[in-house]
Amino acid sequence: MSKRILITGAGRRLGKVLAEHYLAQGWQVVAHYNSANELVAHPALTCLQANLADSEDIRQLALKLPALGNFAAVIHNASCFVPDAAASDLIAHHEMHQRVHVLAPAMITEALSSVWNPAASMVCISDIYADIPNQRFSAYCAAKAGLQNFALSMAQRLAGRVRVNVIQPGPIQFLPEHDEAYRKKVLSQSLIGEELGYGAIVRACDYLLQAEAVTGSVMRVDGGRFVANRYDQTFTS
Repeated sequence: MSKRILITGAGRRLGKVLAEHYLAQGWQVVAHYNSANELVAHPALTCLQANLADSEDIRQLALKLPALGNFAAVIHNASCFVPDAAASDLIAHHEMHQRVHVLAPAMITEALSSVWNPAASMVCISDIYADIPNQRFSAYCAAKAGLQNFALSMAQRLAGRVRVNVIQPGPIQFLPEHDEAYRKKVLSQSLIGEELGYGAIVRACDYLLQAEAVTGSVMRVDGGRFVANRYDQTFTS
């Protein structure tokens, strides 16, 4: 029987690429999505909708997971990225980021406590902002730091049952709204200086899911940006 993996935020962008990759590798994929789901139907694909900014939606998603069978892997990829200046309600702004990045992974991980395969693996997608925060995105940075700390705590708690690791992406894949000037500025602060694409994260996930001696680690997949000159926090886009 093929192995089962849960990927959150799998309806588009990186999550979609990850889901398609593991389907092609023969995995049973449980793909969570919020509103947009661009995945094509597949016999090995199960799609579950939930708004992870809503506590009740998280609870309902968590309740469904154990009935699907045992899990060999989880990738906590779901994310929200809203600048503080766009928030009309500071409490709601921070709660949204904390629910998506910390509460949802915690409740999902707890829900899977009795259905892990032997030698299972969990990967949490954090951000280089967890260690070098950007004042324009303080709620996001705080939540991603919380996710990272949660992951390392789970590496301790689940030791011997589940390996837990963190990936810190940097400027891997630009969005359509990023103009050429913005792209050049970001890449100028990377040691590699190239847009690496989602494949760089996919390969990092592949490694961590298979690396039986690696747990409690933080892997930076950022083109060397973390050790380059610190980024300019005055970007306009």
